Amino acid sequence: MKRETTIINDVAAFIRKEISNSRFKSGQHIKESEIAKKLNISRVPVREAFRILQSEGYIEVIANRGSFVKKISFEYIKEMTIFYNLLAPVLLKNAIPNYTKRTYSKAIKILDSVDKCDNMNDIGYLLWDFAKVIYTPSKMKFILGLFDEIYMHNIRTLNELFVLRVSGNYDTTPHRTFLKLCSQKKNAKAIKAWMEHIQRVEKLTLKIRKNIRSGSK
Repeated sequence: MKRETTIINDVAAFIRKEISNSRFKSGQHIKESEIAKKLNISRVPVREAFRILQSEGYIEVIANRGSFVKKISFEYIKEMTIFYNLLAPVLLKNAIPNYTKRTYSKAIKILDSVDKCDNMNDIGYLLWDFAKVIYTPSKMKFILGLFDEIYMHNIRTLNELFVLRVSGNYDTTPHRTFLKLCSQKKNAKAIKAWMEHIQRVEKLTLKIRKNIRSGSK
């Protein structure tokens, strides 16, 4: 049973990443048989993985048609930003006092990698790694679990909206400013600066998504 559960989780992780990387596009029809053939496994764990992904909002099942990659709606992005803005300051307030030299070292190393990267997909995962570094010291496991899901969807959103619109490298200045303020024990200013950066990104995301939605009508 344990091995079967592991296989199901591995299949779900594979499909989740394919969707997040936009290799499986929004609205694309995905078939259990094709996934099973690609991974050289039976359809049973694939079917169970589909159920997990449906519950997470990655897949939707349409009667008599099959399973499709669920589209990220404008409304979903708005709800995600509300959730993020409410909980991120709480996590940071609890996390920053627990930062160590290792925390800063890991965070800066990730940002250095972002500076050298020009692939938005890879940048998305690096930023997710950065988020884990700055939020995990909060030790608030339940909220951190929710944030993991938000970041996975956020990577997908960034890929869908920005991958063809990004020129040059991603600007890590706000991230470095945040770390500098934290190291100076200016925790409140650090949180304020970080949330202002997040809100700028959210406004841009919503603006682009709204334009896409308007243009598709």
